Amino acid sequence: MIAGNNTDCRCKNNRVAAIYHHLREADAPLAMGYVPDQHWEHTFEPARGLKCGTIFPELQKPFCGRGGAWK
Repeated sequence: MIAGNNTDCRCKNNRVAAIYHHLREADAPLAMGYVPDQHWEHTFEPARGLKCGTIFPELQKPFCGRGGAWK
């Protein structure tokens, strides 16, 4: 059942409430998480790790884009 197709649904005015309502009815999961294993191969020196926010080079993902901009 999709929100908006059911005429007696009381959650038509609130889109977020409608989504949760229909997910609960379908017993569907809201989200699934995935966390890959972290291997201790190479690490940064402590000072560089503090500057980068991580001691693992594989996890250093600097933000280089524009915030909140969708194409």
